[in-house]
Amino acid sequence: MPGMDDVIKCMAQQLRDGDIVYTGLASVPAVLAVMLARYWGREITFLNVAEIYEPVDVSITPSSGDPNVFIGGRGIVTSLDVFDLARRGLLGVMFFSAAQVDRRGNMNLSVIGNYEKPRIRLPGGAAAAYLYRRARRVIMWLKEHSSRTLVERVDFVTAPGPSANGPKLSICTPRALFEFDHSIGELVLTGLLPGSTIDDVINNMGFRPRIREPVTILEPVTEDEVRLLNKWDPNNVRSR
Repeated sequence: MPGMDDVIKCMAQQLRDGDIVYTGLASVPAVLAVMLARYWGREITFLNVAEIYEPVDVSITPSSGDPNVFIGGRGIVTSLDVFDLARRGLLGVMFFSAAQVDRRGNMNLSVIGNYEKPRIRLPGGAAAAYLYRRARRVIMWLKEHSSRTLVERVDFVTAPGPSANGPKLSICTPRALFEFDHSIGELVLTGLLPGSTIDDVINNMGFRPRIREPVTILEPVTEDEVRLLNKWDPNNVRSR
C-alpha cells in the first residue's frame, strides 16, 4: 500500500496555476504538497499559519506553525488577513485532515463517541468550521484509509460538508482519491493510488461510495520527488 509520499503527491496534483493556498497547524503533508507542486512549475501563492508570505524553501520541524520551517519569505501575511481573504471568497485552497469523514463530506476533529462522554476527545477544529466552507476548494488528506476514518456518519460534525455552492472537495488517502459530487451531495471514488484496487478501497471503508468511471490510476512518486521530500523533511515528520 502506498505511503505518505504518494498521498502528498496526490495532494500536490490537485493544485493549479494561480491558486492562493493556506496551510494551517499540524499540516506538514500540506506544506510538502505545495512545495512539490511548485517544483513542478505551478504558480502558487503560498500563505501559512506561521505568517511567512511566499517562502522559497522549507525545512520541516514537528510544528508546521514554526516560523523557522519557512525560508526566504517575501514578507508577512497574518492569519487575520487570510481569514479576510476567505470571507471575500479569495482563498483558493485550504488543507485539512480529520479523524473521521463521512459520505457527505462532514469532518470530525472533536470527539470519538458521544460528545458528553467521548471515548476519545480530539484536539478540536480551531477554524475548521469557518474555513472549510469559505475556501473555494478544500484538499484533505487522511493518513489511514479504514472504516474508522471513512465512516457512514461522523460522531460529531466539527465542520459540515460542502453545500450546493461549494467548496470543491478532494480527499487523498493511502489508497484512493475521492472528489465531492455536488449533484448528489456525496463523495465519489475517482482515483486509485499505486498498488490499490477498487476492492481494496471499498472493503476498507465504512460506506460504499459511488465510482466515477474510468477511475484514474495515480502515478507513484519518482526517485527525484522522494529525494526532494527527504531534503525538505529529513526527519520524516510527514509519516508520524
